[in-house]
Amino acid sequence: MKLGIIGLALALLAAAGLYTMKDRVQHRERELRGLHVAIAAERLALDRLRAEWAALTQPGRIARLAAAYLELQPARPDQIVRVEAIPLRADLEDAKRQLIVRLPSGADVPLRLKPTAPLTAPAVGRAQGSGAR
Repeated sequence: MKLGIIGLALALLAAAGLYTMKDRVQHRERELRGLHVAIAAERLALDRLRAEWAALTQPGRIARLAAAYLELQPARPDQIVRVEAIPLRADLEDAKRQLIVRLPSGADVPLRLKPTAPLTAPAVGRAQGSGAR
């Protein structure tokens, strides 16, 4: 009798565990189906975005828009310079700064500070290593 009751209790316990496991599996399968639907929707959106990107980045379209809105001109040879020929910002700021000096006669004279290096050819040492542009 005791053995029968223990067997029945074990069978009920196994059935409850099996039912719980089945319920969890069904819940996970619903989640998985939802994820598959979401992935398919994201893939479709990604395909649409790729198609739109391909249409927006066509060279002919970009050239047409640039001609219509940017008013660009071909580069002239005098616009192309070497990096070493570009003056440092500090030299340009010094060239703009003025100093007002009162002469013994009482007249005020504006003096401009002279850059430390010529504006067209900066010093070789600073052009290579400073990185302060």
